[in-house]
Amino acid sequence: MDGLPGHLLNKVLFKTDLRALVMLCCTNTSFQSHIHDPSFVSEYRSQIRSSLLYISSYGSTYLCCHHPHGGSRSLTIIDACHILGYCSGLLLLFINDRLCVTNPLTKKFRFLTSFDPCPRRFVCQDSRNQLGLAVNQIDRTTQNFKVVFIFELAKTDVTRYGFDIHAKDSWTCSKTTITCHTSNLDDRMKNSVYMNGSLHWLRNDGSIIAFNPETEQARLIQADFPRGLTSRALFAPGVNSLTLVSANEEVIYFYALKNILSDPKWVLEKQIQNGVIDKNVVTWYVEAYNGKCVVLRTCYDGVVHVYDLSASKWAVMGSVPIWYDANLNFFLFTPSPYSVVGLDDILARGDRRISSLRSIITLVDRSSPENQLKENVG
Repeated sequence: MDGLPGHLLNKVLFKTDLRALVMLCCTNTSFQSHIHDPSFVSEYRSQIRSSLLYISSYGSTYLCCHHPHGGSRSLTIIDACHILGYCSGLLLLFINDRLCVTNPLTKKFRFLTSFDPCPRRFVCQDSRNQLGLAVNQIDRTTQNFKVVFIFELAKTDVTRYGFDIHAKDSWTCSKTTITCHTSNLDDRMKNSVYMNGSLHWLRNDGSIIAFNPETEQARLIQADFPRGLTSRALFAPGVNSLTLVSANEEVIYFYALKNILSDPKWVLEKQIQNGVIDKNVVTWYVEAYNGKCVVLRTCYDGVVHVYDLSASKWAVMGSVPIWYDANLNFFLFTPSPYSVVGLDDILARGDRRISSLRSIITLVDRSSPENQLKENVG
C-alpha cells in the first residue's frame, strides 16, 4: 500500500480498527509517519465512536460496558473497583485502596504511590470529584499524565484551596493556593473537566476553579449559571469548550462557556428535542456528554438512550439491570493508541490487583485477543 495516493490510503486506514493501526505503526515506518500526521489523527479520531462504561458510584465488583457497534459486556472482579475519571483514552481507577491509571488499549498501567493515611477518602461521595486526571500530548506519539487532588486549606466566609499533584511516581503539594468566596463543589460536576491544559471544578455559585498542572497556576472563573438551568444538568467537556447540558422532559440545551479569559459567559449553542422522556417518566438522568453524543438513562426500565449529534438521532445503547445500584457513574470512553510516559505493564507476580485490572482492560478493549476469541467461538 506504500504506493497508494494519500486520499486512497486514508480510505483504507479509516476503515481499520485502532489496534490494527497500532500494529501497522510498529511494522512500517512510512505507515507510522502517515498515521501520526496531525491531519490524519484529527480525521480518524472524529470517526471513532465511544464505548459507554458504567459502575456503581459507591464502587462495585460488577462493571458493564456498552460498545458502539453493538453488544454489551459485563464482568465480576475480585476487588471492588471505583472509576474516578477519564481523559484522552486513560482511566483513573481505585482498586484495593490504590489509585491506578491505565490505558486499556495498550494494556499499560501504573498504580500510584499513596500519600494519604486514609486513601479511601478519594472515593467518599463528598470528595471523589476533588480528583482530576490531566493528559498532555508531548509529541505526535507520546502523552504524559498527572493526577490532581484539590482540597480546602481553610474555610470561613472565604475558602482557600490547595492542590496535591501526582507526577513521575510521587505526590507533591503545590505551592499554589487560591482564595475565593465560599461555595461548595457542585453535584452537577460528576468529575472535574480537563480542557485546554487546565482542570476545572464547578462550584454551586457557578464559579469554576481552574488549575494548570504543568504551570501550577490557578484562577477563579467567575460566571453566572444560564437562566432556566434545570436540576437535571451536567458539567462536561465539549468539542472546544466547557459545556453545561441542561434537560427537561421536552428539550435538552447545550451551553458553551465563551470568552473564558476575559468575560466568561454561558452561551446556548444547541438545543434538541428530548425524544425519549415523557411526563409519565418520573426518574431519569443526564449521565454523560463528550461533544459528540449525550446519554440519558430512564430508571424505571434501566434503558440507556444515546443521541448522536452528527446524525441527529436517538438510539438505545443498552440497559442497566433493574437489580443494580441506581446511583451510577457513566463514562464515554474513546480508546487512545499513544504511548504514555509513566505507564508500564509490570506488577509483582501473585498481586491480586492484576487480576481485577486485566479483567477491566479486557472488558473495555473489545478488540483484545480474549474478546475476539469469545466472539469467534460464539
